[in-house]
Amino acid sequence: MTKCENWLIMLIKEIDDGIYTLTICEDGYVFDNNKHKLFVLKKATVETLNKLMNEYKNPNLSDVFESKYMIKFNGDTKFISNDQDLFFKVVELVYKGDNIKHPSELLDPVIALIKELRETGKLDAMIQADGMDDTVDKLITMCQ
Repeated sequence: MTKCENWLIMLIKEIDDGIYTLTICEDGYVFDNNKHKLFVLKKATVETLNKLMNEYKNPNLSDVFESKYMIKFNGDTKFISNDQDLFFKVVELVYKGDNIKHPSELLDPVIALIKELRETGKLDAMIQADGMDDTVDKLITMCQ
């Protein structure tokens, strides 16, 4: 796990059994509230997030404090906000598939295995016999 010493954005969501956080670091690493690395964002995505946050017009907490969503920004214009629209704009950018960087050294073995199983017909047989979810679990186990 990489440390997140320079966090850029922290999303905080209140849920029934506590608080869930998502921390986005300046280097693109994204961590959950247990400090587990979830994935890495592309550099351009981090720049887009930084720009969005710096252009945000209402960085203050709303008087109506009903929101269960908080966002902290640690960039040029440091602020805390409970603006739900801003929160969901950030979530949408962070979780958009095109914005997530996948190191090829981690995916290459999985892609090679899937290609090999597809060419031999074993992949289709595994999916038909075990279902998609169990097949995915088996593929992950095979590549660990």
